[in-house]
Amino acid sequence: MIKKSIALIVALIILYGLSPVSAQPVLRIVYMSKENPPRILGDNPAIDWSKPGITLELLKMVEKKVGIPFQFKRMPWKRCLYMVETGLADATFHASYKPDRAQYGAYPLRGGELDPTRAIYKNAYAIYIKRGSGVTWNGEAFSNISRPIGTQLSYAVADDLRRMGYAVEEEGIAASNLDKLLTGRISAYAGMETIVDNILGKGNPRYQFVEKLQPVLGEKVRAYLHF
Repeated sequence: MIKKSIALIVALIILYGLSPVSAQPVLRIVYMSKENPPRILGDNPAIDWSKPGITLELLKMVEKKVGIPFQFKRMPWKRCLYMVETGLADATFHASYKPDRAQYGAYPLRGGELDPTRAIYKNAYAIYIKRGSGVTWNGEAFSNISRPIGTQLSYAVADDLRRMGYAVEEEGIAASNLDKLLTGRISAYAGMETIVDNILGKGNPRYQFVEKLQPVLGEKVRAYLHF
């Protein structure tokens, strides 16, 4: 599985012109500063290379294979997208496909269509509610929604929910969304499953009344986005 993932990333880098003979001396990669275990570990701008997460380990292996130095920086997700869009960074990763992102970033395609077989991984968005709130989700629609649905800032799921006709309130970090959920400022929270489950799994008593609903809202292909 690891060898296959490395091969896919290498193919993507070469496909978009970053071959080992490229004149570009450094590939500048930005990625979000929040933890997304096991893909991204640590919850601050500093990178702990003794345990950076699976995706970083894969990319370091790719760096050796293609012979191009990679420079990694962590920052808020919205800033990552801005850096790639404006050319201040060359690439980011774990970016779900969105048409507006495809205007400035290149996703792996096959026959003109997004190729999910060359994604780094897939992840689901799950729905979280305050226990006893009466909010339900049947896989297609919500019931008893009186306030906006929370999402993280600049995540693709926000546009999905708006297309479904729901008001959305975006917040910078997952913990803030959970706090807003518990205080009744949002009716539900559509969060990346791995990130939110990691927070809830730490046993913080403040989140004991957060309930995860089934089924998940939807699965997103986490493709490598390259400028």
